[in-house]
Amino acid sequence: MTHFFTRLKTVPPMALLLGLLGLLPFIMGGVGVWLAVLGDLRFALPLIVIAYGCLIASFLGGVRWGAAMQNNEQNNEQHGADGHLPRHLVMAIVPTLIALVAFMLPLPQAFTLLIILFVAQAVLDINSTQQGEMAAWYAPLRLLLTIIAGLSMTSLLLHALTH
Repeated sequence: MTHFFTRLKTVPPMALLLGLLGLLPFIMGGVGVWLAVLGDLRFALPLIVIAYGCLIASFLGGVRWGAAMQNNEQNNEQHGADGHLPRHLVMAIVPTLIALVAFMLPLPQAFTLLIILFVAQAVLDINSTQQGEMAAWYAPLRLLLTIIAGLSMTSLLLHALTH
């Protein structure tokens, strides 16, 4: 655990700040859905978080697309034509397509699919950092953000299943 916090200190402060701010809709939805004091607003929160989660999933694919383009140019300079670019670009659009499917599903299935998508994307991104395809600081950031977003969506999933 100490190693994780040591690695988290390597994240550029602005990236950490923006990442944490990006968690606010997840956290507010995951907590707010249980607060009766919010009245009818709490019934809108799951759909708001589903829509936001789909946008973030698409953003994560865009990060992968950008890394693929950057790495392709570097590889071409060092080793000639890179046959990996098409695979990386296809992998970059998959989160958007899966998020679209999630957006059309009933709430429990939508949250389940988004949680799986976020975890799978985090695993791919962490693996990419270990292979030098993405900045090393991206791995601890993605792990932190995925855990918090995943827990928040799990709260919403549990609420959808019990109410």
